[in-house]
Amino acid sequence: MYSRPSISRSILLALAAGNTALAALNGHCPPLGPVLPAPINPSTHEPVKSAVQNVTDDLQDLVADLDSTGISIAVKSIHEANQLLELHHTPSILNPNGTSVITSESVYRLGSISKIFAVLSLLQHSNVKLDDPITDYVPELLELRGETDEVDDITTVRWNEVTLGSLASHMSGISTDLVSDLATVPADWTKVGFPTLDSSSKTGCAGVLGLPACNRTQFFRDFGKRHPVYAPFTNPVYSNVASVILGFAVEAITNTTYDNYVKQAIFTPLGMMNTTIFNGPEKNAWGFIPVNETWWGSTLGYEDIAGGFYSNTRDLLSFGTGILNSTVLDAAKTRKWMKPASSTSSSGLLMGGPWEILRSSTITKDKRLIELYCKAGNLNTYNNMLCLIPDYGLVITILSGGPQSNADLVDTALTKVVQGLLPAIEDAGKAEARPKFAGIYADAATNSSVTLSLADSDDAPGIAVSRWLVRGVDVIENYASFAALSSSPKDRPVSVRLYPTNLRAPSCGKVAWRAVFDVGTPEEIATKEANSFWPDAGCHTWGSMDRLTYGFRSMDEFVFELGVEGDGEGEATGVELRAFRVVLKREG
Repeated sequence: MYSRPSISRSILLALAAGNTALAALNGHCPPLGPVLPAPINPSTHEPVKSAVQNVTDDLQDLVADLDSTGISIAVKSIHEANQLLELHHTPSILNPNGTSVITSESVYRLGSISKIFAVLSLLQHSNVKLDDPITDYVPELLELRGETDEVDDITTVRWNEVTLGSLASHMSGISTDLVSDLATVPADWTKVGFPTLDSSSKTGCAGVLGLPACNRTQFFRDFGKRHPVYAPFTNPVYSNVASVILGFAVEAITNTTYDNYVKQAIFTPLGMMNTTIFNGPEKNAWGFIPVNETWWGSTLGYEDIAGGFYSNTRDLLSFGTGILNSTVLDAAKTRKWMKPASSTSSSGLLMGGPWEILRSSTITKDKRLIELYCKAGNLNTYNNMLCLIPDYGLVITILSGGPQSNADLVDTALTKVVQGLLPAIEDAGKAEARPKFAGIYADAATNSSVTLSLADSDDAPGIAVSRWLVRGVDVIENYASFAALSSSPKDRPVSVRLYPTNLRAPSCGKVAWRAVFDVGTPEEIATKEANSFWPDAGCHTWGSMDRLTYGFRSMDEFVFELGVEGDGEGEATGVELRAFRVVLKREG
């Protein structure tokens, strides 16, 4: 009723179109994650300016015929104060009760984007673990009673096996909700084959369609009547109620109401002044209320936790920036949060808590795997999307409402933004990394040198490593000798690329990168992948990094020494090759 169980098939197909056989361009296999530092000033680069204009033109064409549907689309880099891209479409047919001009301040109903707040609220408490049983915080779940007296695995949720994490990632196996029960909708369902029901088989509440909102008492009265779909941790099954129960846990942990907690712990610190669980008509003038929209101002009762929030593009950009900057959650917890919890039946979609993680290897020029951490939301005629792209420090928000709004509209807009902008952002990252890291590094005393390059014509990921000599020995040419303990063939060509780890020592101006040795020609790697039953079979960097060590130091570790530029890091002045115990100074 008010959520999308996953990203629609249209966007998965769009992002997967033209999928290549290799893990990245020319058989390179970079680590998952950024292959260069995200650009700090993307909006100043000409390729980005051009891409923003082209994407804006495409989006304007997309929304031109929306005469009764409004839409707001915005993209922001967490490293810049202003938006990279912003478009607001005000339809010609308006509801006089709402705003007459859509801007970044215009409020929409969020639907299931609301679910992110519940998970973040739990993660903010160091004494709360996602592996904790939910019954530690909501013990009333153990008292739920079923529709009949049957008590077995088919009829009854084993609540002691349900954890906070399983609820956050839709892996609890519990059913979707109570609000969407057809028996509650005023209609004669016997005409389509359903039996007549008595009042004990109806909730009698919904919060919409003229029915009163459901309260907590009604939830505990009725939810035990729903059968589980799976045992916990079997398969992801979208559940609105899962977020509701997490909200109950937040209330138990914080000893305050859920909406009060998220306001003081999330919204206020991030300046999200217009994000609320709506409970009055005073902000109608700020809201985009589509013509004939009947759900504006209505409450879903306890299910507002899962889908009842209101917000605008300005606030959601602040929210996404706050997540990626670890403003309301420390960096270690944020990194852990921005990881998958389970797979799904789509190879392009993983589940997080509560992220819907899109994966594609067709977006950027280097054709590597990119992950987008997204959450879709739907409530009646409102259809929305929030996406974070950690590799590039980007936040994308799309809010829409009206009779022409649907999942396909939002997904098409997201695809245009992602496919149109990311190659240019990639170019901007390369342009900023080139003067900072590329060049010749050498130490005459030890006859050691290495060349690091980022040529415009080189679309491969990371920084190319070439002419690598240490004490007169060609490291790349003699790679087989270094790999003495490896069972890999010794006579295959080797290509070396360098990738950031984001490990830094700010006090001494150092940052660590790691080299990846891609062994074999692109043709050899393609042949291996063609003869394997799983995709990207030739890409196993995760298992090969840090394997060649000497005296406790890894051969693939490069530690750059950085100069100072203003209040931040400047260009590299040297690089330490840790295993070889040499420091090379930058010459050009």
